[in-house]
Amino acid sequence: MNRLKDINWNHLYGFHEVAKAQSLKQAAISLKLAPSTLSEQLKKLEARFAKKLFNRSSKGLTLTTEGQALFEHSKIIFEEGSRVLEKFSDDDIGGYSVNIGIEETISYDLSIELASQYWDNYAPFGTVNTLRQAEHDVLIDNLLQDNIDWGISHRKPKRKSLNYAEVGSFEVVFCCSTKLYKKFKNKKDLLINIPFAESSWDKSLNKAIYQHLRKNDIIPKERIYSDHPDFIKNLCLRGRCAMFLAKNPLKKYPGLKTFDLDIPLTISLYAIWKKRDENLISIKKLQELIQSKLSQLPERYEDVELQIEISNIDDDLLT
Repeated sequence: MNRLKDINWNHLYGFHEVAKAQSLKQAAISLKLAPSTLSEQLKKLEARFAKKLFNRSSKGLTLTTEGQALFEHSKIIFEEGSRVLEKFSDDDIGGYSVNIGIEETISYDLSIELASQYWDNYAPFGTVNTLRQAEHDVLIDNLLQDNIDWGISHRKPKRKSLNYAEVGSFEVVFCCSTKLYKKFKNKKDLLINIPFAESSWDKSLNKAIYQHLRKNDIIPKERIYSDHPDFIKNLCLRGRCAMFLAKNPLKKYPGLKTFDLDIPLTISLYAIWKKRDENLISIKKLQELIQSKLSQLPERYEDVELQIEISNIDDDLLT
């Protein structure tokens, strides 16, 4: 029977690097081992597990079904190991993927831009995933349970164990069909008398919008709900309802008239992370991005050479 003490972890790590690089040669360079030494370690690991982990051919190594299953487990082991090393040392190690939780909201443009620019900051250390969060409280729970590494929300966290920083803001505007807008002398009367559409999932944003409406003495007579933005937009274009959206000066809305009230409604977006993770390179790179300010970042984000370089692509594979 195999026990943890019986496993040669260097051999398992060697397997992990070969599987990740899909190349014995590249993994050997990374591990500073001779390819023959690494190949021998793989054979010993296969003997220990009594499993064939690679198919060997003149074209190189490919994972077997059992090898792929082991690789999925080894990723969890060694990514967590990298986090442990970072937490208990001053070295920036990386080697693990980052999960960003993005709260469901109408401000996706800004959130996705932040996540995309974060990828470029963090790229030398690992990859980045984004996960949709139904609402703020779900995001916070997933953050505290380590299901995500950091998140983007339009509410500040209340937990003392969490830290946050404002990463931008967006203005909420109201809209309806152009023809419907022209029918009303006063836009307040339009919002009161025409059904007002809202998303049934963005509860905190809905609350902020209705508070804004009440401050302007507007209480819609009828409200409609939908999980499908395209359905609401279709109704709005047909003059059946009014709706709200995030203002984007660069975007045109054919057939729709956008408008705001006397005082615009601005919603802030926040990046949220655990204080205990501030020694991790994943959070250091987030803080670095926040301090650099999104609008002032250089145009390196369109540089395709970056991903080729950090992925260690062989020149033989490039045109």
